[in-house]
Amino acid sequence: MSPDILDVYSAPLAGHTLIEASAGTGKTWTLSGLYARLLLDAELNLQVGEILVVTFTTAATGELRDRIRKRLADVLESFRTGVGSDEFCERLLAGFSGEREWAVRKLTRAVAGFDDASVFTIHGFCQRVLADAAFESGADF
Repeated sequence: MSPDILDVYSAPLAGHTLIEASAGTGKTWTLSGLYARLLLDAELNLQVGEILVVTFTTAATGELRDRIRKRLADVLESFRTGVGSDEFCERLLAGFSGEREWAVRKLTRAVAGFDDASVFTIHGFCQRVLADAAFESGADF
């Protein structure tokens, strides 16, 4: 059985998505693109703190966080100027059906508030859940 090819431009945004691929295949690039699309989907109307990204290593988490922040800044600049800074931004601009002013405001808030982004290792995410729901989980405080 051959794996499905994930198209960052048309992949469904609702539900859960698992990206599994070998090193150097563009996972980080794809995740940062999906993240930008999630923020710009008016129907979902998500904020930075409502999107969860989980990866395996601490190094991958740091790189992913930096790359997503940079992607959002690039998309923001493209929406401000109306000119895509790369192919991804050009295609996002061309396919965007909403109001660009709304997108600029949304992206500005996302970039400014990116410290609230939930980008974790699996271990870090589990620790966070247990700390946030210590009473419900029966864990020690």
